[in-house]
Amino acid sequence: MTTWPQLQHHMRNTYRLQDDQADMMSMVWAYDDGRMQKIIVRRYRAGEREMIELKSPFARLGQVEPEVLLRDNAKLPLATVALSGNVYLVVYNLLLGHLHLQDFDFVLARVAAVADTLEEKYVREDTF
Repeated sequence: MTTWPQLQHHMRNTYRLQDDQADMMSMVWAYDDGRMQKIIVRRYRAGEREMIELKSPFARLGQVEPEVLLRDNAKLPLATVALSGNVYLVVYNLLLGHLHLQDFDFVLARVAAVADTLEEKYVREDTF
């Protein structure tokens, strides 16, 4: 069973963090081709369970046709698309207590990859 302090320790020792707060951490995932993707990891409670939310921005409102994005959302291999304020995000939530750190690394990489792919498709530049 992974705890939030264990996950924080893992992230601090594995990744270069951009932000490190009590219940939220963020980093920038860098690709070999020079593209980068910001990822935010936050802890929250849902009922009696501790949860982790991973989210990564990829476009702003008006850069994507909402109906087209909703159709693409149904085809995403991992995560889902959400709108927060005027920013579209790729979002994935999971139970902290059932998390293995190797699985966390996999999901972190996939969330970044999905967001970067959508950003490249819709925005056609590396904004986030």
